[in-house]
Amino acid sequence: MSGGASRIRTGVALLALAMAPLGIHIAIATRHGMVWAGTLVIAEAALIAWFALSFVPVPGLRWIGCATVLAVTAAIWRFSPDGIAAASAIPHAIAYLSLLAAFGASLAPGRKAIVTVFAEKSRGELSPAVILYTRRVTWAWCVFCACQLLGSSLLLVFAPAWVWSAFVNLCNPPLLAAMFCGEFAWREWHHGSAPCERLTDSVRMAARVARSATPHDAI
Repeated sequence: MSGGASRIRTGVALLALAMAPLGIHIAIATRHGMVWAGTLVIAEAALIAWFALSFVPVPGLRWIGCATVLAVTAAIWRFSPDGIAAASAIPHAIAYLSLLAAFGASLAPGRKAIVTVFAEKSRGELSPAVILYTRRVTWAWCVFCACQLLGSSLLLVFAPAWVWSAFVNLCNPPLLAAMFCGEFAWREWHHGSAPCERLTDSVRMAARVARSATPHDAI
């Protein structure tokens, strides 16, 4: 597969992931278009599983994992009492469990924290103070992911479906953006020595590092 075609497919998939939550929330809140919403949930779960399994070196296992997620999501949607809400929890859970596992695994003894890798790609050799800071930021992202999972679970159990849906489908992107931008602002305030960074530089660097860790057969 050519690099251009791969990037186009990735862009289409990311656009679909960005647009699907709005349609799902509208369906859950209005109780209209539930079949369409269920289809979106299943597709969203399969796409997120595909990205989450990008580290799997065997393409066949990756396909099996995505097919399993698709089948389980479809079964929950069709057979659970409040199927659409329960099924909608799966994409959110997969995304944040994957992020929590990735950030958490990088904090194991002898390993380099993910945020440290990002900083080294951007700044080169880091001072001990910045290395410590980036490790703490990696911990902060672990806490953020854990809070997302806990908040989703509590709202799914105790809150009306539309409140839970608003949290995972509408509030999720702004919360991610607030976490990312807040950390960037704090970093520039305390560790903003040369070379200076722009927010767009950080976004591009994170994407570059992620692509380098993704197999060539990724979307």
